[in-house]
Amino acid sequence: MFNTYEFTFAGISSSQYGLYVCDFGNNENEDNSFGSEGKIVESRTVNRIKPIHQGVNYHEEPLEFNLVFGTDEPLDRFDLQEIQLWLTGYQDYQWLSFDQPDMEPYMFRCLVTELKPLTVGWVPHAFEATITCDCPYAYGHTFREEYVISGSKDVVFRNFSSVREYLRPELKITVNSGSTDFSIVNEDDNGREFKFTGLPAAGCEITISNEGGIITEKGGANLYDKFNMNFFRLVRGANHLKITGNATLTISGRMLYNVGA
Repeated sequence: MFNTYEFTFAGISSSQYGLYVCDFGNNENEDNSFGSEGKIVESRTVNRIKPIHQGVNYHEEPLEFNLVFGTDEPLDRFDLQEIQLWLTGYQDYQWLSFDQPDMEPYMFRCLVTELKPLTVGWVPHAFEATITCDCPYAYGHTFREEYVISGSKDVVFRNFSSVREYLRPELKITVNSGSTDFSIVNEDDNGREFKFTGLPAAGCEITISNEGGIITEKGGANLYDKFNMNFFRLVRGANHLKITGNATLTISGRMLYNVGA
């Protein structure tokens, strides 16, 4: 799997416990498929040779893989207790990264769903962990781009993701006093327009989770009826954006990468 020495999970390095990724006896880090396994969605009827094709679902199942890691030193029960406390029992996904040059740009958002000690002569030296991610892909490190808009501005935002899925970053829009409209047109997404009209003239600070379809305003105003409901998204590659309004726009999030495991 990964040719690496150590990994970091939930902000803690495996080197803190003297643990490193390795093959241990018959327990090996094996090759795994990419997470984006396609499921064709279609119906086949008696009267048609060709199916009624509805598309392909590439994210029905999350990425899952086994990770084997261990140490030359024997582990006692206290060690096992500390290691399982580090790796298991979380109620939310944690970040996993590997200390390997070609893996440094990527992180997995995942949980350890099974942890099994591996022994030599009944003495634990290693573990095999089942890693279950929240999606089929790895994430890049966070990005944040800020644009000051006065009237209109043309910008190019490059989505370096290695998947064909839309990237839906988070937006923060601080609209200046006296400005009531704001829009973003993405020419590379068939001219799709993200638009607010009739915003409070006193100005406002809007945060949009485009992944979840959630709009919040710092002062508590309900802005859904001011929005055209075209949540912002980015295609892979260059996105030529025409931004109109008087505001400061921040685009932030993480790219998606299909690197397998």
